[in-house]
Amino acid sequence: MRLADATFGAVLRTGHPPRLPAKLCRRTAGGAGFSLLEVILALAILTGSIAVLGEIARSALRNAQAARDTTRAQLLCEGILNEIAAGLVPCDPVFDVPCSQLFDERDRGWLYSIESMALDEDGLIAVQVTVRQDLPATHQPVEVTLVRWLMLSQM
Repeated sequence: MRLADATFGAVLRTGHPPRLPAKLCRRTAGGAGFSLLEVILALAILTGSIAVLGEIARSALRNAQAARDTTRAQLLCEGILNEIAAGLVPCDPVFDVPCSQLFDERDRGWLYSIESMALDEDGLIAVQVTVRQDLPATHQPVEVTLVRWLMLSQM
């Protein structure tokens, strides 16, 4: 039997419609459902959470790029020192020479400098290689310096 038939039969017998069960009513006296204030508060919390997560993601991306650039500078610096030790690159002092002259074109935007210093020990020289990004100081360019002691006979 359908609810409509039962309701119609109850009206015929008693003269007034029966009371519907509480679970069939949309809203009871207890206030089931969400108020507008609760919805606004939930949306504010959601928006704040999304903003915080976005900032965390942006910071993580910036740190990953800095780590990538630092690693690239260390590899370039080590490569230049190895070429000096092998005698492929002279140990003459140079300043801000593009790395693309020694390596691939993908190393554009990097500059290197070479300095050599005599040590107190006879036959040893300290070779200092600095690699830095070719960016303005406002962009906080990455700069890495490595020093290797070489024997004069190797050069």
